[in-house]
Amino acid sequence: MELPERFTGDEHYYEMEETFLEELENLPSIYSAGIIMQLDRLAEEMYEQNKLSKPSKRFGLIAGVVQLKSPLFFSVEYLNSKSMHPLFFKFNVIDSDAYLDYINLNKTIKNEQD
Repeated sequence: MELPERFTGDEHYYEMEETFLEELENLPSIYSAGIIMQLDRLAEEMYEQNKLSKPSKRFGLIAGVVQLKSPLFFSVEYLNSKSMHPLFFKFNVIDSDAYLDYINLNKTIKNEQD
């Protein structure tokens, strides 16, 4: 199965599994657009970190929030490897308590408002 590559505008790419994309498509577009923007920034950070580190494969789990009148809390599982583009493969909607747990673990996507 060929995974679609996404272009972040800064000449960095990332990939999403088809089920990940389907989950985003099921959300209202205001939420999915906010999530995509956060993943763009995250992919750029991963790219910068990979340039400075030794080659490795790393699975990760990180949480984020789309800050609207009704916020949407979510988590994303990913594979980050120096030899390939970051792969986002699992998306979950979570509650605010779970998001607070991710904050305590320092596993959240940094927002411009932070």
